[in-house]
Amino acid sequence: MVNNLSIVGIFCLIIFEIVTFIGILGNGFIIVVNGYQWLHNRKMIPYDFLLTSLSTSRFIMQLGLLIKSSLYLIVKIKLYLFLDDVIFFSWMFFNMTSHWCATWLSVFYCMKVTNFANPLFLWLKAKINMLVPRLLGLSIAVFMVSCFPLLDDYFGHTKWCNLTETLPKNASQRKVCGFAAIIFLPIQFPFYVLNLGLSTIAIILLVVSLWRHTRNLKKSGVGVKDLSTQVHIKVMTFLLFWFFFNFVDFIAVIVYAGAIINNIERDFMTIQGLLIGIWMSVFPSAHSIILILTNPKLKEKCTRFVKEMYAHIVSIGHSTS
Repeated sequence: MVNNLSIVGIFCLIIFEIVTFIGILGNGFIIVVNGYQWLHNRKMIPYDFLLTSLSTSRFIMQLGLLIKSSLYLIVKIKLYLFLDDVIFFSWMFFNMTSHWCATWLSVFYCMKVTNFANPLFLWLKAKINMLVPRLLGLSIAVFMVSCFPLLDDYFGHTKWCNLTETLPKNASQRKVCGFAAIIFLPIQFPFYVLNLGLSTIAIILLVVSLWRHTRNLKKSGVGVKDLSTQVHIKVMTFLLFWFFFNFVDFIAVIVYAGAIINNIERDFMTIQGLLIGIWMSVFPSAHSIILILTNPKLKEKCTRFVKEMYAHIVSIGHSTS
């Protein structure tokens, strides 16, 4: 509760809400732009499909966290355990979905830009538009199936934990019995590692392709600043940003897991929990801004929107003066 938070804790809570709200605005903007284009054209290219799926999963994930923190800021009583579980499970699902979307987006970029003469690579390059949505769906399905055995363990443990009803009245059943993060975080680690591995492979392929391309250009005496080189560098920069943010997010999850295992942080609404929450929220929020700024269509729409809003505010100011 807010009454139990210090001034520093309240400040951390406000920072967390601001960072999360920025992510909601950024991802919501991407959803609106691509959604409007889909309604107008009745079709969506694979890149826009991955980008929209990524933004939708992050939007829902961050909206749930914002609702949770806002209730703690406004409501005088603690959230029911059931609502807390719903928020955690939705966060876990959409967080992993967003990671898979970003990973397959990296693979999609890599396959479209790089050039290798390998027959398997050429086949994948030709089929990537069809494969990416299927690979995304398969990845999410595998993750969900992996979580099913743990659901029975978690709810069974929670149900029978206080069967004797001997817990003190002022004791939190969650702190005594544990909560979902302890049980479900370990299953997420292999998927985090797999995402990092695929992103690393995509970056390595881009570096190798760029090196071979520039070497061939030097041999032919054409120069090294052709269009293909610029595209390689642009995509590689984008993937390096994604890899960095993904790695930082992965470290944050490890810190969070270590905190709850060592009983340092069993409640999100503590200073430690809020600091970890800010750390983990910065990644999807910053990445959504980078996606907008590096996408010509989204950047143009965003610039136009900001100019129109500024003109509207100025006109209101003139009319009231």
